[in-house]
Amino acid sequence: MLDSALIEQLREVFGRLDAPVVLRVSSSGHPSQPELDEMLGDLAGTSAFVRIQKTHEPTPEPRLEIADAAGRSAIRFRGVPGGHEFTSLVLAILNAGGKGKRPDEGVAARIRAIRGPVRLRTYMSLSCENCPEVVQALNLMASVHADFEHETVDGAVAQAEIERLGIQGVPAVVVAGEEKLLHSGRISMADLIARLEAHYGVTAAAAQDLGAFDVVVIGGGPAGASAAIYSARKGLSTALLAERFGGQLQETKGIENMISQSYTEGLRLSAQLAEHLSKYPVRMLEHRRVSAVGDRAADGVRSITLESGESLQARAVIIATGAKWRELGIPGEREHIGQGVAFCAHCDGPFYKGRRVAVVGGGNSGVEAAIDLAAIATQVTLLEFGDKLKADSVLVEKLAALPNVRTLLSA
Repeated sequence: MLDSALIEQLREVFGRLDAPVVLRVSSSGHPSQPELDEMLGDLAGTSAFVRIQKTHEPTPEPRLEIADAAGRSAIRFRGVPGGHEFTSLVLAILNAGGKGKRPDEGVAARIRAIRGPVRLRTYMSLSCENCPEVVQALNLMASVHADFEHETVDGAVAQAEIERLGIQGVPAVVVAGEEKLLHSGRISMADLIARLEAHYGVTAAAAQDLGAFDVVVIGGGPAGASAAIYSARKGLSTALLAERFGGQLQETKGIENMISQSYTEGLRLSAQLAEHLSKYPVRMLEHRRVSAVGDRAADGVRSITLESGESLQARAVIIATGAKWRELGIPGEREHIGQGVAFCAHCDGPFYKGRRVAVVGGGNSGVEAAIDLAAIATQVTLLEFGDKLKADSVLVEKLAALPNVRTLLSA
């Protein structure tokens, strides 16, 4: 099932393992069970430390548990974790083997302070580009927290559950047992941790002083990375604070207006920024959000307080927080996210097939979303508060040619 080039890459990736990881697979008569069995067989063939164990417990759909050397299986998949979720499976195996990318100790301590037991399910779509980020964040938390379990469910094999829970957007994080929707849609790890703290509560955790720096940069996009690199090149001790390194680049598919490159993608550019930054002695503090910046003291130092309770000091602060996806801020919007309100036409559009859909915003993103949705919805209404669409003319012309799209201006 896996091609030879990918298998060679996995041999190199799993070559870091030095402890056994057991893939416990249940038996099912589901049509996709052979696909899962073949995928896991290929994976196990890349490392002597990756082993398959058949449970012989009959289940209605394919199920997989990933157990560490101690036998703990906090990470589970229901369905076949292919498509965009294949990376989630690979990272889960590395996490179980103790070789995954762990959060720094400050973030790990905050995760461990969430009051357990934590039992979550995330419903996703294999075509969803935003789902892996949430799945991987929760799997990482499960590998750090001793009383945290997370199951990833392919919505295609759990349609009855999707309908019963009223889910209309992915990823959808549900509190197991309570059957309560905790969150739907794209979310940063910092916000996800905050959401879990609010729901489960936290044990007492001592506030941590992260130290003093000449420069602290707030923001992890291209501007923040550039500011941190220039500061470090000047010999200044530098720290960079970010909710997620790469910023909005992480949600940007194609980039065609960057000088020197006719085309690149957000994830690739974000990885290149991280690689460049790693060449310099910059303290990277990810998954943080600043709650306050203090006044300059007599010695010229400012204190910076984080929502996590951590703090640090800086002689200079550079704010490079960039842009983020906009919300309307109207009644009903937040309450219905994942249940009629969505932010990703690509991920959540299939939930609205054959229905009437409204798209808010006449810029490039809004018009592109309306064009995409016109292929599956019966009618699309584009709402723009200005007196004309702001999107590029080529997109506006394409939109105007679609028979099932109408545009309302000054709305």
